[in-house]
Amino acid sequence: MTAPELKKRFGERFNELPPGAIGVYTYFKRLNQGLRQLMAGARKFSLGYITRDDIGALTMEAARISGIKYIQDIDKEEVDKILNS
Repeated sequence: MTAPELKKRFGERFNELPPGAIGVYTYFKRLNQGLRQLMAGARKFSLGYITRDDIGALTMEAARISGIKYIQDIDKEEVDKILNS
């Protein structure tokens, strides 16, 4: 995916790049794009605007360790209000 970009950047030295390094670079490029898409969906266009309320932990262990709400519990209070009204 990033080979053409890296070939342009490094020229003949591209062949000296270890495949693992290209893989890590590609992974971070995809992570970067995914973060941009999530931020755009949340209408937050700079990392400074992202808060802990904008994200959710995907596992119970991650929620316990980070203190970020578990993804299935994010809207629990609001749902309970609607259902109990």
